[in-house]
Amino acid sequence: MTILETVAVFVGGPLVIYAGIAAFTVLPNRAKARPRYTPGQAWDYPPQWWAGDTPVLAVDAPGSDDAKGGARGTW
Repeated sequence: MTILETVAVFVGGPLVIYAGIAAFTVLPNRAKARPRYTPGQAWDYPPQWWAGDTPVLAVDAPGSDDAKGGARGTW
């Protein structure tokens, strides 16, 4: 490879990548067309829960009487 090809690959390539990321960050996007939610404004959407309707952990699970603790049970 000549010095010009080397500079084009190792300098030009990263510059194009950084310029692309900067363009996606700085330029306005389509998401700004929607009005943003402000506190006090009515919320017209159903609630979204990540854990679902049922509890993740069983609350009434019985404990073991012979548990000693620790990963090996030697405490």
